[in-house]
Amino acid sequence: MRTLIPVLCLFLAACNNNVTPIAADNDQAVVNNEAARPLSPGERPVRIGESGPSFAACATRGMVVDLSDGETLPVRAAPFEEAEQKGSLASGQRLFVCTRSMNQRWLGVVVPAEGGPDCGVTQRVDSPRAYAGACLSGWVSNSYVRLTGN
Repeated sequence: MRTLIPVLCLFLAACNNNVTPIAADNDQAVVNNEAARPLSPGERPVRIGESGPSFAACATRGMVVDLSDGETLPVRAAPFEEAEQKGSLASGQRLFVCTRSMNQRWLGVVVPAEGGPDCGVTQRVDSPRAYAGACLSGWVSNSYVRLTGN
């Protein structure tokens, strides 16, 4: 008896003749709109303080290496090739390495400006958080960064 009532309701709902068909031109408009808008992985902020409260917010430093003459290393908003480019780095540019992507192919970095502010990543922080300072931050390919001691 308990299953009879839901089954009857299902049959009655299936008998509804009040169905509005979707126009074919509306389908094409949706398809065209989707094709015009490229997909983007969005933004993933660089996290600082992942080494714990006993260490600097970004405990590792690095330098951009192995670029061809005139080539620059893109700094991306997220650890994906398709992510928006926030800036670019020249060979020899020094940076702070704060985090890594899960697959280890991307480094989350903070880039101090020449003669600019400290960026606030050499001090300790109580807990991990997104970097919100004035310096350029983003994601770069691990292949073009050599980790350094200073």
